[in-house]
Amino acid sequence: MSGLKEQNHLANMAQEFDILYKEEKAVLRRAIDKVFRKGIKEGYFLTLQECKNVNGKKILDVGCGAGWVSAALAKKGAYVVGVESPRVMTEKAKLILEKEDLQDRFTLVHDDFEKHVFDEKFHISLALEIFDFTKDAAFYIRKMKSLTTEKCIMSFPSKFAFQVPLRMIWLRSRNLPLYFYTKEELKRLFSQHFAHYKIKNVSARYFCVASIKTKANS
Repeated sequence: MSGLKEQNHLANMAQEFDILYKEEKAVLRRAIDKVFRKGIKEGYFLTLQECKNVNGKKILDVGCGAGWVSAALAKKGAYVVGVESPRVMTEKAKLILEKEDLQDRFTLVHDDFEKHVFDEKFHISLALEIFDFTKDAAFYIRKMKSLTTEKCIMSFPSKFAFQVPLRMIWLRSRNLPLYFYTKEELKRLFSQHFAHYKIKNVSARYFCVASIKTKANS
């Protein structure tokens, strides 16, 4: 996340992301999530599938938000470091951490990922729902790769989804930059950094997994 406006926007959206992962919600909210945020929820389940054997492994969650993904992986036995800059997000994540008694497996870092200095490496790195507002995606990818030994899991907003015009109007009315990607653009971006990667179109988003070790390309 590169600017104060983007950080403030995510801070204002904290409640929205928190409600997204909860099962109990109003009928209207369920309908809105199904149309406009279906890809985010599907990305959550795809991430858990990619991380099905993580007992004892270290995971970095860049832009961990309210901590739902981090907490789910910590419950599977992983040691998770979640990095988030808006204070309201880390406060929500702390509530989940305490409620689920995950203090020994889920560490919160309140800082900007771009500036934070890490003193360890991770088996898996995640970056979900952050590239919508990230100008220099290549920097994030390079830094994640340098910190990861197995694979990086990321999601990007699709440029041609039907929801795009509405999102653009809504966010640009708030003077916020918004970045979208085509599959070809992502292929060019990943090919500069990874020998093997896969890109899956998931409800207005691209779910991407890039391997650090594998040499074959896809």
